[in-house]
Amino acid sequence: MDKPYWSVVVGNIGTVFVGQNGKLAREVWASYTNASKKGIGRGAGEPVTLFCEEEIHTEYCPGG
Repeated sequence: MDKPYWSVVVGNIGTVFVGQNGKLAREVWASYTNASKKGIGRGAGEPVTLFCEEEIHTEYCPGG
């Protein structure tokens, strides 16, 4: 059976990760979420969403 397809999307940046490595996808999601919370870089204050296949797995929504 094939590994699932993961992706990470950041608000105003767009897709920042696509692949089959779920551990790496979660690390990328955590990194962008941390930057969003701290107000660092282009992703500052932006939502960060982790998808597994086409379903939302985890999301961070600032202020919500």
